[in-house]
Amino acid sequence: MSLPPTPAPNRRRFLGLMGASGAAALSPALLSGCSGSADTGGGGSASASTDLDDLIPTYQPFDGVSPDIPGTGGAPDGFTSYPDTFVRAAEGVRGSGGHYTAMTPMWGPIPPGLGNNSFYDHVNGRIGTTVEFNFQDGNTIIDKMNAVVAGRDVADITMFPDWVINLIPQFNRAVGELFEDLTPYLAGDAGLAYPMLANLDSDAWRANVFNERLQGIPWPAEPFSNWVLYRRDLLEGEYGLAAPTSAEELFELGQELNDPDNNRWAFDDFTLTARQIFGAPRQWRYENGELVHLFETEEWRASVEFMRRVFDAGLVHPDMVAQGDNSKELLNSGQLLFAQDGLGGWHEAYAQILGDNPDFRLDLLPVFGHDGGAPVLHRNDPSSQSVFVRKDMDPEQVEEILAVVNFCAAPFGTQEYMDYRYGEEGVHHERNEHGAPELTDLGNSEVSDGYYFISGRPPAITESQYPDFVDWKTAWYNDAIAHAEEDPFAGIRIQRPERFSAAELPLTDRVENIIRGREDLSELDTAIDDWRRDGGEEGREFYMEVLQEHGRD
Repeated sequence: MSLPPTPAPNRRRFLGLMGASGAAALSPALLSGCSGSADTGGGGSASASTDLDDLIPTYQPFDGVSPDIPGTGGAPDGFTSYPDTFVRAAEGVRGSGGHYTAMTPMWGPIPPGLGNNSFYDHVNGRIGTTVEFNFQDGNTIIDKMNAVVAGRDVADITMFPDWVINLIPQFNRAVGELFEDLTPYLAGDAGLAYPMLANLDSDAWRANVFNERLQGIPWPAEPFSNWVLYRRDLLEGEYGLAAPTSAEELFELGQELNDPDNNRWAFDDFTLTARQIFGAPRQWRYENGELVHLFETEEWRASVEFMRRVFDAGLVHPDMVAQGDNSKELLNSGQLLFAQDGLGGWHEAYAQILGDNPDFRLDLLPVFGHDGGAPVLHRNDPSSQSVFVRKDMDPEQVEEILAVVNFCAAPFGTQEYMDYRYGEEGVHHERNEHGAPELTDLGNSEVSDGYYFISGRPPAITESQYPDFVDWKTAWYNDAIAHAEEDPFAGIRIQRPERFSAAELPLTDRVENIIRGREDLSELDTAIDDWRRDGGEEGREFYMEVLQEHGRD
């Protein structure tokens, strides 16, 4: 199969990295702990999403480019090609010549700065406002953001990944001290003044309400974050085998293909995916009038026992046994055949590998239950990052920043999207025979993801420059979405009690030791008892009160 030309990547994409070093490093329960409605001294709080409707923008969808493969049931739309012409989405909302700083993450070399970068000149000219970026190393962003909050040293525009917010102590209190209350500017029909922001999902907006004020601007998340990617080219082409459809088939396939003597292993640590294959809940299951936590379910225990079996059989690469973080490189090089990752890791790998190996193909493991039946897939929180505006700015400045963010929220198919992603056509990028953008040498040295990170946009699968990618990923999503877990707390904005959150880490550490054979499986019961004592039962009482308060019991 011939490979269409692709943009030459020169720095890592945030969504690909999130799966490995962000979301996948945490338990699903921790990821659900969004900052809630009020600081309660660690006791937790909750409010129904409908109680927040007066604080968020009126939803008004933007009719841009129609997808080639519509997403079903909440799955993202797919676009198998770039449109011939791009619609303009933000012509009537422009800045007024101000100058503002923005803090976002960056992986790789820092591009030339303002005054020496024609990409910035182009995009700032289109927006009508000068944005000056202060990039932070994405690999150490949690340390930097902790320091930013503690030192009260924020930029005019600051982006926080939501998993980072969940790890910053007392962020729920600090957000009101550091950042602007956007409720007067965006709540209700006021938000229609910024049509690209009004196009963002309402649940994502609700996740940015803190202390009964709208303070953040969301990046709407794809429905799922992690699953297992596999080397489809090797499985089908080299071995002539099909993907498995049950846990036992997966294990047997791993045994067949594992070949340490030739530097090839079957798996990395895919614990989070195993939980879903075995049907465990993301956090709580409500049944027979009781709340049962993930750690108390037979399905979760079965997933732990399965992962112990995988490790005991020697099917896991030794770097992963040692809890390394290089599974991407091992999968891309063929030393691993199956590796759990964020879904963004797929196109990131294509960008890195296809130029040298046009036959390279990844795919997502089909969704299946352990016995070949249905799995339980864990939904993402509705927003994956949040953008905040520095407090105590003049109202005119806040409005200008919102115009900037509105521009950067323009979705795929718009001229604004092409501007902030790829710069000026003919200067920073060219369109190939397939219509996809390819960065020029100048683009590779100057273009960054800064503007991309200062707003979200509806999720879509758009990487049509990569063969098979859009077709395969949309097909996976349209199948997987039918197996999304029914969450008893869906639509309720929850701040988890601090002791409940803190009790998870010791248990998670014990489980990692157990599946790697460092502790006996019999220690699992002790670890669960310790979890109940140290905050698990407190969490159960809190969550049951939430159910009762909202009429869900």
